[in-house]
Amino acid sequence: MPETGKSASPHPRHLVVSRPEPGIVVVELARGKVNAIDRDMYGEIADTFEALSDDASARVVILTGRGRIFCAGNDLKAFEAMDAASGDTEMRAARRALLGVRECAIPVIAAINGPALGSGFGMAALCDLVVASERASFGLPEMNVGVLGGGKFTARMLPEQAMRRMFFTAEPVDADTFRRWGAPVEVVAHDALLETALAQARVIAAKSRHALVLAKQSLNGCENLDLRTGYELEQSFTVRLSEHPDSKAALASRMAELSGENR
Repeated sequence: MPETGKSASPHPRHLVVSRPEPGIVVVELARGKVNAIDRDMYGEIADTFEALSDDASARVVILTGRGRIFCAGNDLKAFEAMDAASGDTEMRAARRALLGVRECAIPVIAAINGPALGSGFGMAALCDLVVASERASFGLPEMNVGVLGGGKFTARMLPEQAMRRMFFTAEPVDADTFRRWGAPVEVVAHDALLETALAQARVIAAKSRHALVLAKQSLNGCENLDLRTGYELEQSFTVRLSEHPDSKAALASRMAELSGENR
């Protein structure tokens, strides 16, 4: 990807941030051969997505991995010395990063270029859209390395029993199987992965940033609410958006199109 803009994080060592087109930001995970995440990288992920939330020029993010693997999950060295005290610190860093992806003010598209395991799978599940290479796979290997976690995130993409199968067996599944089990993933040829993600990003980037931010807040806010409460929340965001000049401009443009079609 051509790097035409400044990085969203001051000096990330394990991420590559580029801006291939106006409004579109690409964040590549880039640590070692398998993009395993340590505490420093978790901090960089959190800082980067928080900065993008405040970046008025950014409208959509594509998250992908550099190399053959999207993300192999946590760096296992962190687990060797983990105890109750250090574990709380590690888990807090992971939460801040993973939830930072979900809570980024603008939509995030995951472009899964290879295996997405453990926390890598979690990051994919917390994105707004997921495009996967035919070479991608998804797995929850936690029980094979003596830890737990990841089931709650995975349940955003899979029926409960499919998630439990992945969790208890710790066996990865390929992208086609993952989709067949019910995951809302678009599986494409490996060479078409980034272009497919960019095509989706262009559609999103053409929209008002103000509208995108409110839409993201609305969808995140009502995700776990009951039908009535969630719909009421969405309606409140509709009212907020309708006051903005971008809303009036979009409405006027659509009405003009309809008027032309009816002539």
